[in-house]
Amino acid sequence: MSGLGLLKINFVILTLGEDVNYGFYATAPMYDIAFDRAALKYPELYSRTTRRVLYQKNVKDCASAGSDMLDVAGKMFDLVTDQDGITILLSPGCSLEVMALADFAREMDVTLIGSTSADVVFMNKLRYPTFISFGPTGRGAEVPALKMFLEMHSLTTITVFCENLFNYLNVASFFGLTCRSIKSLIMTSQSFTVSYQDFDSVRKPDFSGMLLRAKRLSRVIVLETREDIVRRIMVFLFPQPNRLPLYVDLLDTTNEPFDHFAEKAFESLIVLQFDYSDWSRSEQVFAAVARRAEAAYNYTYREDEKTNDDSLSAYEAVASFFQVFDDHRLQVLHDLTSDLDVNYANVTGKTLRNAILNKTFDLDTRRVDIGPDAYRLVSTIFLRFNDRSRQFEV
Repeated sequence: MSGLGLLKINFVILTLGEDVNYGFYATAPMYDIAFDRAALKYPELYSRTTRRVLYQKNVKDCASAGSDMLDVAGKMFDLVTDQDGITILLSPGCSLEVMALADFAREMDVTLIGSTSADVVFMNKLRYPTFISFGPTGRGAEVPALKMFLEMHSLTTITVFCENLFNYLNVASFFGLTCRSIKSLIMTSQSFTVSYQDFDSVRKPDFSGMLLRAKRLSRVIVLETREDIVRRIMVFLFPQPNRLPLYVDLLDTTNEPFDHFAEKAFESLIVLQFDYSDWSRSEQVFAAVARRAEAAYNYTYREDEKTNDDSLSAYEAVASFFQVFDDHRLQVLHDLTSDLDVNYANVTGKTLRNAILNKTFDLDTRRVDIGPDAYRLVSTIFLRFNDRSRQFEV
């Protein structure tokens, strides 16, 4: 690779806890594979990089991670200061954790890449000028698409139910992101009349009162919870049965009389889903990561841990940034600094972030598009139940 001058890149990875989606055992092997492959593809550039990891054990959930950030910031300061070249922070953490880290990145003028969080709060570019989200859900999860759909069909009277985040910790970060996005993008819009309520399907499973009120008052009910709870709610709202069915996935057969009612109820259900049509390309990465987790970390993935969109986004963040510094993209940095022979001293955290905006990366996993607002661009599809195929289809 030519034209690198005295370029040196310092990657600092912060991981708090062991969350099954974005914690240490989910992401550390993924980062390993990402850097290993970068070393093979970009050997000269890789020789100019350093990688440091700050891992804090036994952080139970997102709220705990957020509260631990004051302690972590001091450790991060030592890793970031007095480094030659460009420093890039990598965080697979949840929104509360990354918000505090993004404030730190602003003050230190370093680029921060979040591979899980895509909270709408990061739209504030004055507060977060050096942050980029590679989060797989895109800005605010499905909520921008939901808002457009509701406006298109003039559905303006809405009840929103969001699951208690403490019930399902392995998906709590996504529930939290979606519900915060609803509050930010829909409840603040003058186009909608919104009733919002958190509910607890574990400790207070008899939520008949709130559902009957919503049924009377709203044209649309938005549900943010697990599939088995969605099924229970849809059956309850259907006119005929008077009790809730067993806990099952959306399309499971239970040999209960309510299976028929569930399918009829699904005719009134619209499912929002992300469209990753080339998902199979990622299988070779997941297989390599599972082997690394077992060999290097003595950790064996359960079957439901082997395919992980959050950790895959960490891989894609690393792969994308190596592409940015590749010969074909070196002109990007020529546009940012007038003196490439002084350790790229004019490349700030903000200017480097800006170099990633409006870029497309065709990786070995899938295509990654970063939009002008520093979020990943994703497609959202709307599915309806087909009573002939007994599947949800576009």
